[in-house]
Amino acid sequence: MHARHPKPQNRAVRIRRPSSSSGPAVRRILVATDRSQSADRAVRWAADMAERYEAELLVLQVVTERAAAVLPELTRFAESLGARALVETAAEDPSEAIVRAAAQEKADVLVVGNVGMSGRREFLLGNVPNRVSHNAPCTVVIVDTSEGRR
Repeated sequence: MHARHPKPQNRAVRIRRPSSSSGPAVRRILVATDRSQSADRAVRWAADMAERYEAELLVLQVVTERAAAVLPELTRFAESLGARALVETAAEDPSEAIVRAAAQEKADVLVVGNVGMSGRREFLLGNVPNRVSHNAPCTVVIVDTSEGRR
């Protein structure tokens, strides 16, 4: 004798999150960039996220040279997205500077591209997104910044 199971209903179910949800709020998003084309894709992704969540967007560039040289350009770029620019000068591993900035700025979400820093530094220091994801004090989103992807 087989027990009869009711036939599944094929209808859409809408789940609504209560407005007083106890889930984490996203108020501040920090995105790290080296200003490469692939990193700029991650910045634009973070800008879209900030707009959706009505969150503050901070654009961070880690540099080893004098910060004054890149700050004006980064500021213009950040302001075009409605964001605030941050420049961190670091002689150490860029991932450490990114994690430190996320903590200092009390970021709720940290966004990085999947490519990491460009050129020889990445080879010498390892994969920046991987290191950031293991050490950040907040949620980390690693954006696929491959050519032709969103």
